[in-house]
Amino acid sequence: MKKIFFLILLIVISAYAFSQSNSYSAGARAAGMANSGLTNIDAWSIFNNPAAHSFLKQREVGLYYENKFLLKQTGYGAMAFTTPLFGGSLGVGFSHFGYSLFQNDKFTLGYSQQLFKSFSLGVQLNYFSVRQAEDYGNLNAMSFEIGILSKPNDKLSIGAYAFNPVNLGYFEDSDLKMPITLRLGISYLFSKSLLLSLETGKSINGYTPVFKTGLEYLINEQFAMRAGLALKPIEYSFGMGYNTNLGSSSKIGFDLAFAYHQVLGSSPKISISYAF
Repeated sequence: MKKIFFLILLIVISAYAFSQSNSYSAGARAAGMANSGLTNIDAWSIFNNPAAHSFLKQREVGLYYENKFLLKQTGYGAMAFTTPLFGGSLGVGFSHFGYSLFQNDKFTLGYSQQLFKSFSLGVQLNYFSVRQAEDYGNLNAMSFEIGILSKPNDKLSIGAYAFNPVNLGYFEDSDLKMPITLRLGISYLFSKSLLLSLETGKSINGYTPVFKTGLEYLINEQFAMRAGLALKPIEYSFGMGYNTNLGSSSKIGFDLAFAYHQVLGSSPKISISYAF
């Protein structure tokens, strides 16, 4: 009975976490800003907007973990790697959600290219593996996602993203569809220290649109403070970051975030990244 309860709980939380506009988001920087990370340029763009990592000039690798709602059964982890390639950027990512009775894995491979100096396009191919307890059966699927990022000037960035735009389903049951998710975001750098981001998203499966906003304030070149708010459902986010150079051409960054959902509770998050 206990296993059945946890399985039902996990399916409910998984539906909330991944069927809305989050679509497997990762990275504690974006998480501290209510996951309004469509215009963030870092390795985590593999999970947030596949167009953005073409603006990176170095290779970058990252590890991320969050304990969704402080339940040991709902851990979510991810890793990301990007590298410049053929004038663009290659991205590889993996994420894992769940525990022994329910696990959801995503493998992703993508490429991003700046078509113009201020405009980039990214496309990713995804493979999903869902493993369920006992007689529930396993599921597998493939899909793709596409993103664009425009930077008209040094202050303004505009991003758009589509997850599973052609409504693909699982191999074992073609009637069971993954959600089509659309997101649109904008960020504005008011000064060298203050960044504001706004984002909206919707899954084409009956969920109401999600609205998010986030702020990032740079205390100095190494320390950053962040806050964010998501609506429908309401979720508050806070975070901080630290990065430092490890020589003339490499740096390391640490990010922490904390989110509070009005119904499901708290979720601490952490990530580390290394650029070289």
